[in-house]
Amino acid sequence: MKKFSLAVLATVALAACTQDFYSDKGNATVLSSKDLSKDVVELTVRKDNGEVVTMTREYDSHAAVGARVNVSDNYEHKDPDLKTIHRYEFK
Repeated sequence: MKKFSLAVLATVALAACTQDFYSDKGNATVLSSKDLSKDVVELTVRKDNGEVVTMTREYDSHAAVGARVNVSDNYEHKDPDLKTIHRYEFK
């Protein structure tokens, strides 16, 4: 039980540290995500300037609700218009 508690504590501490690191990256935040099919999602994103953009793109696990992303200035409804910030993952 002590090992499990220590593992949980370490995971929580690491998540808190990385959240602060990634919170100021990107120029937009994902507000909502809706699956249209197995490989396609509709994302609603709010840019830092207040503009809200709805885009359809391929599924990307890093584009979750609340995630910071980079959205191009001239949005043309193409997948490269939104670049996700890949966070370090433990598997």
